[in-house]
Amino acid sequence: MKYISKFFLAGLLFFASACDLTDLDANLDNPNNVSVDNLDVNLLINKIQADFGDFFAEANIPAMELSRMMALTGGDVYERAYQAQDHNDIWNRGYQDVLIQIETLLEQTEGTTFTIHAGTAKILKAYVLMTLVDLFGDVPYSEALRGEEGIFNPKVDDDAEVYQTAINLLDDGISDLGQPGAQALARDIFYGGSTAKWAALANTLKLKAYLNLSLTNESGARGEITKLLGADLIDSDEEEFTYKYGSADVPARSRHPWYRNMYQPSGEVAEYMSNYYMLVCYEQKGVQDPRWRYYFYRQVGSIDKALADEPESIPCIISPRPSHYSQDQAWCAFDPGFFGRDHGNNDGIPPDDDARTTVGVYPCGGRIDLNDGNDDYAGTTRQGQGANGAGIEPIWMAYFTDFVKAEAALLLGTDGDPKTLMIGAVNKSINRVRSFANSKGQSLPAGLEPSTDAYIAAVEALWDAAGSTDARLDVLMKEYYIALWGNGVEAYNLYRRTGKPSDMQPMRAATAGSFLRSLIYPADFVNLNSNVTQKSNSTVNKVFWDNNPDDFIK
Repeated sequence: MKYISKFFLAGLLFFASACDLTDLDANLDNPNNVSVDNLDVNLLINKIQADFGDFFAEANIPAMELSRMMALTGGDVYERAYQAQDHNDIWNRGYQDVLIQIETLLEQTEGTTFTIHAGTAKILKAYVLMTLVDLFGDVPYSEALRGEEGIFNPKVDDDAEVYQTAINLLDDGISDLGQPGAQALARDIFYGGSTAKWAALANTLKLKAYLNLSLTNESGARGEITKLLGADLIDSDEEEFTYKYGSADVPARSRHPWYRNMYQPSGEVAEYMSNYYMLVCYEQKGVQDPRWRYYFYRQVGSIDKALADEPESIPCIISPRPSHYSQDQAWCAFDPGFFGRDHGNNDGIPPDDDARTTVGVYPCGGRIDLNDGNDDYAGTTRQGQGANGAGIEPIWMAYFTDFVKAEAALLLGTDGDPKTLMIGAVNKSINRVRSFANSKGQSLPAGLEPSTDAYIAAVEALWDAAGSTDARLDVLMKEYYIALWGNGVEAYNLYRRTGKPSDMQPMRAATAGSFLRSLIYPADFVNLNSNVTQKSNSTVNKVFWDNNPDDFIK
């Protein structure tokens, strides 16, 4: 064996001496200079889709707070509600993750048969651009993502132009999806490779865009919406556009972010629900909404129980109701056992983890509320309960389309009866929320779910009693708002577009300043870009399609 080893080593030395070591260096891959020559477009589109889900989740945070779905706790007046660094994650997810990867994919697929990959990427790119405009107004596009050309300080483009670019991308995406001989998507976490469903999504995104644009170009938007009503849209549960979470411990982001915040192993609850939204969904109409037990989970059966277990858990209970709050407006907490925060309550954190109402099974994969009236009930949330975080981001549900059709019919005179469309949308929402919970093994016992018939009758009565288009719009938008649970992006658009619901809870401070019609730019963008000037948080900064008066909403 020693002889064989010596022979092998002698041969190896001879081989090494016969080679030019510079040639070996030339054939080595430099890990610091990664190229896209061997890019797998199927893996890349999968990564784009996963990062897109994270982008939506980040964009959803301030949108849900401003639309009173979750409590806004960053400040007692709008000017102090958000700091520039609060928006870094939205920006970075959008530009550094999703958009830059899409540009890479589009460059690599140009002139190839991967047109379906390119088409779906363009549709996702359009959504990201429209959402960035809806949140921030003017944003970089023409000079964005061009670092290889030496452009490190991209200027912002006119938001109307970026919006139109997004609409054009949707048309381009639809065209790419239909190219003959295209290679199918091997990985598609949204639609399983169905080009028909991706095309329906693109048409639906155009529909939502033109509804916003109807404020500034009513006749043009009416014409485009009329054409889209004859196209394939997301109008069935099978076509819904959702990002789906799992229940695995690894990776840490597998579970829905709400679940991670409110169902922690330690029992800590890291967010507050909005008192206004919970009351609206509970029984504001005099009848209980059939969805509330799926939307919310009460950790206690009554406020008395919360205070008995921890007397310091709800300190606002001894504070007087703000004078600018009406008597029927949510305030502090209300029975049976609902406890969140009011809009603009930035007080310190009391020992209230076991008292806070948390999210339920829909859409975040939490617990269904099964308390049947036991005032002494107490059941805290922990990781592993309910559906263990296997929820969804409801980016666009089928019933969203029905509500959009109803709004267009009511305000623009497009086809369809707005009341019929509204009632159909409410029923579709209730059925979908219930079926989602059932699919997660979270079902209500017979008799515990509030009556759908009674709820629908209450909605119809409100519609019939409304004496004007504006009053009917309020009824319609309140129902859309309730059905949007989990999607603050559309709720924020709805509120700025219509001013509805008109009874939104005001900031707790009587003088709160101007409602934020758009967000200030992220700190990362402003601090690292010499061509950008930060917007003021104390002035009304409206996006281009929002031509409503400065004091339109509060």
